[in-house]
Amino acid sequence: MSPELLEILVCPRSKKKLTLADTATLARVNALIQAGKCREISGAEISETAREGLLQKETGVFYFIREGIPVLIYENALELK
Repeated sequence: MSPELLEILVCPRSKKKLTLADTATLARVNALIQAGKCREISGAEISETAREGLLQKETGVFYFIREGIPVLIYENALELK
């Protein structure tokens, strides 16, 4: 993801800055997915492995990046608490 795009992206709910998820966060998300314990905020089960993502560190909300496109729909995000 380009640094210019990353600079302007914010959480659609909190309006706080998003950062690229680090490898530890991605590993945590993927472990939850593999264990069948990963659900979107909407309640839908997540089964697709996360290769990239954006994290709002203060709120712990993780947004998936799919095929290079950030999915900034709050209901499709994951809460990491």
